Amino acid sequence: MYMGDWVKKLDAFLTFDERDILTHAGRISHDMAQAKAEVEYDRFKALTAAEPRPVDADFEAAVQELQTSPKLKATKRSKR
Repeated sequence: MYMGDWVKKLDAFLTFDERDILTHAGRISHDMAQAKAEVEYDRFKALTAAEPRPVDADFEAAVQELQTSPKLKATKRSKR
């Protein structure tokens, strides 16, 4: 298969999948795309930093369970 064949095959797949096919080089430079990606990532990072992580929630649940468990209450040990 040649590169032209791959281009036709990919175009056919995208058309079948009802996707728009870019027929030109595009209008956004690499630097503009990079800046947009960094802005969006910073926004995503700020949103996710405010949310508790699942591991933190699981840790808090385990701590609460241990604190309320009657079996694990501290007992006095006899001195020898």
